[in-house]
Amino acid sequence: MLSNQLRHAPAPALILLAALVSAPATLAADLSCNSLIEPGQKMICSGFEPNWALEITCNGDVTSNFIDAFSGDGIQTTPGSISFATENPWQLETSHPVTGEIAYTPDGCTDESDRVSDFTFTPTAAPGLPGPFFPFCCRVE
Repeated sequence: MLSNQLRHAPAPALILLAALVSAPATLAADLSCNSLIEPGQKMICSGFEPNWALEITCNGDVTSNFIDAFSGDGIQTTPGSISFATENPWQLETSHPVTGEIAYTPDGCTDESDRVSDFTFTPTAAPGLPGPFFPFCCRVE
């Protein structure tokens, strides 16, 4: 019955249906690093008080950097690995070790400079930092 309805559907409806069916496949192809960011991009999740950040990069494989701006030795960047237990939301663990979850929150995260972002990071652990941890924004560059 559905194929009969589609056969007699107006052309704009068929075009919309085709676009909806192909959209997820296109999105998945573009976001090859755990369906989070595109190749060549980086995501920076910056915390404050104390100042630190998690930088996730996609260059074939997904990697991470822990950026420490709170220990008093200037800004220290430590490269490391990252793994994801789930996607969307992305539960992650790095070798630094940083753990937490990144959620897709379209236009739902506003940082202290009033910049709006589409992703929110809720950390559960970070090296050298005691909890409690509060959510903060992630930007894609």
